[in-house]
Amino acid sequence: MWSRYTYFFKSKNKCFLYNSLSNSLAELKLEDYEMLENLRANNLPLADEELEKQLRQLKVIVDNDMDEINKVKYINLLNRNENRRLILTINPTLACNFNCPYCFENEHSNIYMHDLVEEKIILFIKKHVGLKALDVTWFGGEPLLAFDRIVSMTKKMQNLGLNYKAGMITNGYLLTEKVISKLESLAISSIQITIDGMADLHNTRRCLKSGKPTFDKILQNIDLLQKVNPQIRLNVRVNVDKTNYADFLELYKFLKDKHYPTLNVNLAFVKDMTGCYKCNHSYDMQEQAQIVKDLLQKYGLDFSMVFPRSERYECAIRNRNALVIGPEGELYKCWNDVGNKSKIIGNIDGKITNEALLLRYLVAADPFEDPKCQECFLLPVCGGGCPYSRIQNEYEGTNINTCLYIKDHLKDFLVTHAEYKNHLSSNLNK
Repeated sequence: MWSRYTYFFKSKNKCFLYNSLSNSLAELKLEDYEMLENLRANNLPLADEELEKQLRQLKVIVDNDMDEINKVKYINLLNRNENRRLILTINPTLACNFNCPYCFENEHSNIYMHDLVEEKIILFIKKHVGLKALDVTWFGGEPLLAFDRIVSMTKKMQNLGLNYKAGMITNGYLLTEKVISKLESLAISSIQITIDGMADLHNTRRCLKSGKPTFDKILQNIDLLQKVNPQIRLNVRVNVDKTNYADFLELYKFLKDKHYPTLNVNLAFVKDMTGCYKCNHSYDMQEQAQIVKDLLQKYGLDFSMVFPRSERYECAIRNRNALVIGPEGELYKCWNDVGNKSKIIGNIDGKITNEALLLRYLVAADPFEDPKCQECFLLPVCGGGCPYSRIQNEYEGTNINTCLYIKDHLKDFLVTHAEYKNHLSSNLNK
């Protein structure tokens, strides 16, 4: 049968086929496009066995769409119950040296992790039978305020005989030469740093608690990081809202012109997840889509958000072996919840204190049980969107749009992706 997850369309005198089950996009000759459209419209079989084989590989022809969706659902269920890998986000402190208006950390107390909690974390890891790998993300607060704790705990985790890797989310201000020199031994292979615009604007949004600027210091630290440890993936996140969008393009070009070897610049639209960002500066879904289209089509910027990403691997909050550990040993499922006592699900001793909340994160608001999602063409690549927001909608009365912002602009984004791929191919063949 012809899959309902197939989209035929024309644009700029070209013909395309996109399938969301395989997340595949193909450019077709006009005669092939018209033939396939006619066959599908009349539900006719294919006479060409080789062509049918190719279309089955693309999931354009399937035995049953529901069986294909069940495969996607099954993969998600397997990943939710993966027990060989432990995914931990560890907050060695909730203290932060910055004062950002949109950040949930502003109201947190200056709590630091003690030795006893560190020991309990190591014991907690050891209790996981059959564990083969340990992935850690250092988070905060500002994790580099507790760098000695990171060093101490890392050494103990590296001695557990597991496949260990780590990353860090930091504001970058304390990324000193001393810290950078130790990153490789700490198995930190990726670092995310937020810069919210060029110097003047960034310094109004991401200043020290004293009010002093941070832009120049962060850039100096990034220069040193790329010089000393060029193998570390550097992700610069730019939190964009209506107050700083104009600076984004300038910052993007400024950073790209530095030719850092492992740099990725990621646009992240500010969302009011906790109610602490009082002013309504955030963009809605339609505005987000238009902004990204402009950046792609007018300026040729490349983002992973251009093409539908296959979300077969859901957000880690759905995984029973993914946890966020606070500095006092309290457990959360999502780092949006850190510091919120009502969102604690248990403690590092292994005791579950809020089973109802834990189960919500693991199985509630499932897109595969949502009639609206079941009817959506993009379900195979969307996976229902952010589960945290879906759970908020179901249990807390919010009305957050969890759909992909490309949903109502799919044609434009697919064509832009095809043009970008053709451009890359042309350059490689020169």
